[in-house]
Amino acid sequence: MAKDPAVDLTRDAQRVLGAGWLEPDERLIEAAPVWGLPALDGVPKPPWPADQLGRRAVKVVGLTLLWIAGSVVVLIVLLVLADGMGGGGGESGSTRTKGPAVVLHGRGRESLAGRLATPALRRRGWWVFTNRRVAFVAPRGKVAAKFWSGSGPENEFAGPVPVDTVAEVRDTAYTYEGDVDRVRRTRFLRRRKPAGLYKRVRFADGSGVDFRRRHQ
Repeated sequence: MAKDPAVDLTRDAQRVLGAGWLEPDERLIEAAPVWGLPALDGVPKPPWPADQLGRRAVKVVGLTLLWIAGSVVVLIVLLVLADGMGGGGGESGSTRTKGPAVVLHGRGRESLAGRLATPALRRRGWWVFTNRRVAFVAPRGKVAAKFWSGSGPENEFAGPVPVDTVAEVRDTAYTYEGDVDRVRRTRFLRRRKPAGLYKRVRFADGSGVDFRRRHQ
């Protein structure tokens, strides 16, 4: 029997979540794909899971060797591009902004948002916002890499794709505050730039989850 293809987080959210994860009459508002931790604002990063430590070590070694082999000129160019100095964020007359798909914000690990930041959030999956809950949902099987996500023919699955609800907060424990403007810090120079409009879900202690609007 042929195996199911890798889940495409960019295109398969509605089909995968609608095939068994959504409750009757539950409406999907946002399903933000992530290939690791969401952006964290005031929330400490969780430790790496034991099963990912080996892969992380190999990746670090490979990146270090690539860093040494690269020329200084190429490195500077890459840093400049990654930092968005070419007019990103609207500073040179452009209205284009960029920001993370999801931001988990709070004040420390003991905030309600901080308690959601477990090692399991490093999995690939969706941050989901419905009319009943906010959750992080991760497919159990193979997930397509970010580079390939959204390309190629659409997937065909033999049946419902099994998923894990890694974190969940029901609507009785938060308030939806509507749209808010967020700023981001650039990766290398730590400059502040506009990140765009986000849908804000706020918990009782003031922490919460922000979902970037798909249409800015």
